[in-house]
Amino acid sequence: MKRMLITAGILIWALLLALSCAHAQTAAPALQTGTVITFGQYERDNVAVNGNEPIEWIVLEVKDQKALLISKQALDCVSFHESKKDIVWLSSGIREWLNGEFWNNAFTKEEKEAIVKTDTSNLSEEGNPEWNPAMGSNSTDHVFLLSYREVMRYFPEQNERKLTGTEYARSRGARFAGITSLGIGETDWWLRSPGKASGEAAFVNVYGNVDTKGVEMKQGIRPAIWIDLTLEDGEFPYTRFTAASKLMEAEKYAEAGAIFESLGTYNNSASWANLCYYRQATAAFAEKDYDTAITLYEKLNGYRDSYEQCRAARYEKAVSYQEAGDYATAVKLFTEAGQYQDSMARLKACFDKQGISMFYFSTDPVNTGVDNGYSNANPIQGNDKHFGWRLGRFFLSGFTRVTDNTTSNPIFIKTLGDSVTLWFDLEQDINALNGNTNLVIGEDQNGYNQSFGVKKTNFGRGTLIIRHTDYRNAKGDPVLYTDYLLAKGTTGADTKVILHEEGDYEVALDYEIHDNDLTHILNKYDNYQILFQFSIRNGNCMVYPFDAVTRAELQNTAVTENGFYLDLARSRYLDIDVRRSVIVEGPSGMTEDERFNRPAKDGDQYTAEGIYTISVRNRYTGESTVKTIFVGTEELLQEYISNGFSMDRLK
Repeated sequence: MKRMLITAGILIWALLLALSCAHAQTAAPALQTGTVITFGQYERDNVAVNGNEPIEWIVLEVKDQKALLISKQALDCVSFHESKKDIVWLSSGIREWLNGEFWNNAFTKEEKEAIVKTDTSNLSEEGNPEWNPAMGSNSTDHVFLLSYREVMRYFPEQNERKLTGTEYARSRGARFAGITSLGIGETDWWLRSPGKASGEAAFVNVYGNVDTKGVEMKQGIRPAIWIDLTLEDGEFPYTRFTAASKLMEAEKYAEAGAIFESLGTYNNSASWANLCYYRQATAAFAEKDYDTAITLYEKLNGYRDSYEQCRAARYEKAVSYQEAGDYATAVKLFTEAGQYQDSMARLKACFDKQGISMFYFSTDPVNTGVDNGYSNANPIQGNDKHFGWRLGRFFLSGFTRVTDNTTSNPIFIKTLGDSVTLWFDLEQDINALNGNTNLVIGEDQNGYNQSFGVKKTNFGRGTLIIRHTDYRNAKGDPVLYTDYLLAKGTTGADTKVILHEEGDYEVALDYEIHDNDLTHILNKYDNYQILFQFSIRNGNCMVYPFDAVTRAELQNTAVTENGFYLDLARSRYLDIDVRRSVIVEGPSGMTEDERFNRPAKDGDQYTAEGIYTISVRNRYTGESTVKTIFVGTEELLQEYISNGFSMDRLK
């Protein structure tokens, strides 16, 4: 096992500035006094989002396989005690803070194990003898401040005692305004020794002299610790960070990224992990390993241009499947890529190869006026900015048959396995409509739709509205796809909507066109809409009877003593009739007597004995189905069944 050797020399910040994360420092034969080392972590740059940074320490003394360290800068700005009173180190607020909040924030479990709990002398000889201080009892601490005697021993020269603060410490008040420009110093920092008078404590001022100040005042904090040099350092964050940096330099991005990711918020490790995964994804893309690239780009969740690169990888993967003749997989991948380059044309070519039908909606856009809830429907005239060019076309795929109803709205018939999908094939650059950079799809910040009952909201750069009406003629709430044409800020539009339910659909694309030509200031923008309707129906013509008690499906001519109920399998537009008859014995022999013949609906249950004839008709396909179910234990019925459903044989 390697023993703990805390490396010295080049600071971590140089490493972070190098894009390749090169870490060039070498280990010294032995830790020496005056060496600057890295250990623990604390907020330093005052940028909370990038996590805590490594703490730099100066080695003050090495003995008995231990090293005394003091922070190179003031790490924070805290009062010696919360209120002005005669207080000593043992009972001070600063001691509690250092060994509580600071201890828990600055060190990991493994680092804490390397810090030696130290008997801290608080006898009077540790203080300034000229002040005749009463220092109190000794204490045992993980983290402490230097005493007056220690600071004079380890920093005998006045200039050596001058201190700067981190950006975070400065933000907390550890700054002596106007002094740094004179080169005198920057911040005061507390010692653990008492001051000249009651309610005061010793500190080092910006000139490097030891002075005294009220304990309630906030000053720079310069912690000190003893560490055990015999323990392993492999799990220390800085050691792992350095190892990850070397792996990254060697282009071993997967291993480096995993280490950076495991470091969490330490030293902006999350950003370094993202950079590793991004480079790994880029390399995989270049090697046509699209699956790895897609997985990594998705993991990056919007880092840099990962969203666009992910779509590019999906596109290239789809092209490879298309060229290999696997059109079904290519369709799925082109669908996931959205409107990227010529993906829509390739998608339609794959549809053609598979025999998948497409239907284009030919509805023209209308000018709806300005800020009126898209309520007008004015034809586009020659003086309109939208005249003479088309934004795009809606089309539907994944159906089996299309027909027209009495209102001329298309009805799409779908069967098992169909995935009915609505697309918009965007034909324009929304930042240069019809090739004119002054003509753009603008952000409609106060958009609303009068007809659909959509209240004012930010429609973004185009909003798609879809409203579904079910078989009961109940209108659902409109579903909004805001920023529909922008599609997450990419250069293309991911503009597909999968429609699962039977019913009637109303679709509107509302968008606002801005004219940035200064000569058109009086006609700067207009609202437009593409509006159409269609219906979706299941193409099956089946009803499924289930045993009323066992819930088992009953096949045609099945017999049940319990009765049955009907399940339409979510096909809500079927015409169903149920006829019940019974066998009776009369003067002329056995006859089948009809007791009722009436319409039925999903979930209807029948338990009376008899012969049930279930007739189903799909009004949109013209197909029909008939099933017979026998209910009961009556003797004549049983004889009828056993004689092969023949009334003549029963007679």
